[in-house]
Amino acid sequence: MELLAANGIDTVFGIPGVHNLALYRGLDRHRGLRHVLTRHEQGAGFAADGHARLSGRPAAAFVISGPGVSNVLTAVAQAYSDSSPVIVIASTPASASLGRGWGVLHETRDQQGVMASVLDLVCTATTAAEARDFLRRVFDEYRAGRSRPAYLGMPLDLLANDTDLPVEIFGAPARPSATAQQVARVAALLEGAMRPAIIAGGGARSAAAGLRELIERLDGYLVTTAAGKGLLPEDHPANLGCSLPYAPTQRLLAEADLVLAVGTGLSETDIYTADRQALEGRLIRVDIRDLDDERHPAVESVCSDAAPFIRSLLSALDGRGLTVSAPRQGWRTKVGTAATHRAAIDAAMDAPTRVMQRGLSAVRRALPAEAVVFSDMTQIAYLGNYAFPMDAPGGWHHPSGYGTLGFAMPAALGAKIASPDRPVLALHGDYGLQFTIQELGTAVEAGVSLPIVVWNNAALGQIRDDMIASGIAPIGVVARNPDFVALAEAWGARGVRVGDDAALTAAVEAALRYAGPTLIEVDAAAFAAAASTPV
Repeated sequence: MELLAANGIDTVFGIPGVHNLALYRGLDRHRGLRHVLTRHEQGAGFAADGHARLSGRPAAAFVISGPGVSNVLTAVAQAYSDSSPVIVIASTPASASLGRGWGVLHETRDQQGVMASVLDLVCTATTAAEARDFLRRVFDEYRAGRSRPAYLGMPLDLLANDTDLPVEIFGAPARPSATAQQVARVAALLEGAMRPAIIAGGGARSAAAGLRELIERLDGYLVTTAAGKGLLPEDHPANLGCSLPYAPTQRLLAEADLVLAVGTGLSETDIYTADRQALEGRLIRVDIRDLDDERHPAVESVCSDAAPFIRSLLSALDGRGLTVSAPRQGWRTKVGTAATHRAAIDAAMDAPTRVMQRGLSAVRRALPAEAVVFSDMTQIAYLGNYAFPMDAPGGWHHPSGYGTLGFAMPAALGAKIASPDRPVLALHGDYGLQFTIQELGTAVEAGVSLPIVVWNNAALGQIRDDMIASGIAPIGVVARNPDFVALAEAWGARGVRVGDDAALTAAVEAALRYAGPTLIEVDAAAFAAAASTPV
């Protein structure tokens, strides 16, 4: 507990159980740590993820051995795929029983192996020194490279032991940086490019200002992943937004003679329509970790923190005459602003998509510029990745990589606890919400102002549509929903049902003023009917 608090962790999400009671003795002794009791270990993991994303610091989840570990695994896998620094601390059964098959309470054959199936950083500590050394390694990884979750397990008989080890504030190792030669090579490639484009992901959030200057000098286009959304203001002439899955953007990137990819893995879940983006030109990759990707071979691969690399690159371009005062007049000037290509995307949207777009617009009108949205795996959020306006990075969080249902509300709750003065909203579908709706009770206890918008189309809409498109009978895609408003009120939250643009905007505005969570159920059928009449 002392090590966690000394190294920046102030909140723990979890559930006490018979095997991890000693952790709670440590919590009781350390007043600097807040504990948030969740209703399920998966909720604890999601909440810790949201807390880490908004605070910029690691967050902890405490779980018991066995079912606590398997319950939190989904949330941990999500945090891993989205590079969120969550530390899961768990008990294990007593050391003498490990791997013996005695049938003790919460026994698994290999609890560390369960976590190792989704994580790189795992440890079962058998001494206090091992626990300290592992935590030092974890914080080193967080501060020097890509932030990803970690798991520390401790046998319950050892967990209760006292130790006289001193508290240690771990150092901050240097983050990876490019060599001068790498910067010079990339600058030369960019200088010679006639049709340059930038793809930027969540790893580029700290480099927003530099990327804006770079793309303006190059007269090219910039497209983001969902995690990089907001790196350019929405109406910037170079901003293609989060449009990688759309054909106009894919065609444009295929025409580029040079693509600079910064802070992104260019994964299938960034593109969705294929496992790789077709790139006819050369590719330069810049990432905090070494990338070896046969799907997207690069002519130059740079292991570096994004912000200092972009600053160095701008300085190198200054020396080549490509400056702020002398930008290139090239590809974008000849072909047209990004708005032209985004208009083609918008024009291809069908009627149901336009209805959801109206819903997103109604929510956006109610939110201040600094608001943060946590979305779930649901059709309206898939559209929101592209169509929900964001003018700054870090305001839109979607469970892209692992694609977990139930992420939005508990993650938004953790974020709101991390930053109580910042407006935070959760965006759910009706089915996904039911994975973690029990955390509404946690939100009520926390007393946080949290709008939870539920787009209720009374179906697993995306799966239904995919089945129909594939010629498969739509089986198992319609379920009986609860009365969401009554359920919210049963928890002690506010509940409201809306069916048009104006009512949705007003409900979100009222929810932001209310000192507690508000579940806003949007009747999608009524909303579609209202949308047929111009507002």
